[in-house]
Amino acid sequence: MNKIAPAAVDKPVNETVIEDLSDRDQLYLKLKKEAEIRMKLDEFARELSQVKLKRSQH
Repeated sequence: MNKIAPAAVDKPVNETVIEDLSDRDQLYLKLKKEAEIRMKLDEFARELSQVKLKRSQH
């Protein structure tokens, strides 16, 4: 005899997959934003270095 037993699941599989994707998306966006901030900081540091160099030459 084969009987199908109901499975006890906290959340439907679709919701779990959506939550996992949103976590990955959030991580991706966070890392992307962090990279943008680092790039801006590097650019600012280069500009600051150039200004200091110009000031020291005068």
